[in-house]
Amino acid sequence: MKKYVLGFLIYSSFTFGQTLTFEEGLNTFINNNYDILVQKNEIEKAKADIITAKLRPNPVFTANFTYYNIRNFSDRSNTQNSFRIDQEIETANKRSIRIKLAEKLLQYTQLNFKSSLKDYINTYLSAYTQLLYDKLQLENSKKNLEDFQKVLEIAKIQYEKGFLPALDYEKLKLSLIDYQKDYYSNLESYNKDKEYLKFLIKSDFDDINSESLFSYNQQFEDIDSLIEKAIEKRYDVKSSKVNVEASQLQVDLNKAMAIPNVTVGLEFDGVAEKYQFLGVGFSVPIPIFDRNQGEILKSKINLIQSKILYEKTIEQAKTEIRQLYYSLKSKESIMNEYKSKYEDVKKLKENTEKAFALRGINVLTLLDTYKLFREFQKSYTQAKIDYYTVLYQLKLATGDY
Repeated sequence: MKKYVLGFLIYSSFTFGQTLTFEEGLNTFINNNYDILVQKNEIEKAKADIITAKLRPNPVFTANFTYYNIRNFSDRSNTQNSFRIDQEIETANKRSIRIKLAEKLLQYTQLNFKSSLKDYINTYLSAYTQLLYDKLQLENSKKNLEDFQKVLEIAKIQYEKGFLPALDYEKLKLSLIDYQKDYYSNLESYNKDKEYLKFLIKSDFDDINSESLFSYNQQFEDIDSLIEKAIEKRYDVKSSKVNVEASQLQVDLNKAMAIPNVTVGLEFDGVAEKYQFLGVGFSVPIPIFDRNQGEILKSKINLIQSKILYEKTIEQAKTEIRQLYYSLKSKESIMNEYKSKYEDVKKLKENTEKAFALRGINVLTLLDTYKLFREFQKSYTQAKIDYYTVLYQLKLATGDY
């Protein structure tokens, strides 16, 4: 009894203070989670690539000093000085294509980040629903323990008055351990899973709101409408499409790279102190052997791959929608079945308690009824969690986040 009172005080301390709702926790998770913060920086890196893409080649400065008479460095009539500046000029619109490619890759990175949020949110959803299950089970086990203790007090009176055999009384006292064990096991799970959720959202809280997820209710259309909505809104589909466009730009850039750039130079020469010359020249590679054939071929293959991946992403989205839709209908039917029977099972337990107090049933019937009720509670709680989990997963699968 002392252990139970101690456990009750521990649990009661969690029920006061900051209560976290599902949406509050989700917002905190998106803003604070370590993995999401790391992924966000990929966008900043893609922005830096645009800066790099806009840069032009640097000019090259060359200086030469020639002395014809190394025995007399002070004799300026035996010297020749040459100064030259060369500037590479990009041809075939390379810089413009390179900038468009960098901007397209930034768009892809942004969409890919939003797409990855779905997986991160599913991680949060799993952690939150697990903690919610722990909380409900903890509340159930606490109430069951209190009810069983009341029955045990009645059994004690019956035993002391000679109405209950010693063996039956001992069975009831030993069964109390099972209820205490169930309570402390649920308390342990609750505390451990709460610490994990705190780590995920990188924030502290005292308890979670039991009804915040259960209050979420959304009516979904038929499968075809859901699929159409998903293709339109899902970020993985959008990012795959942008990846195809980026791959095409990479092909264009590699083709442009096959056209050589022109280098223009300006040169000033001085011979001795008497002669000075100014010259202009240019150079251009002759594309006889290297015409960037390998990179062009690779980029064309990458384009084919990106188109295949785009098609795969669309089909994957359709499959996910269908699977979750069928799962939702199944979970909904199961939950409703438990819901329709809950009051009957609860009433059976209450009637059994009254019958035992009036010595209308034996101990085995009482214990069997309690066991039936506990198992039904767990199954009903799990059915609710499963339904609302799939309901929210279907929302995420349509790109609605």
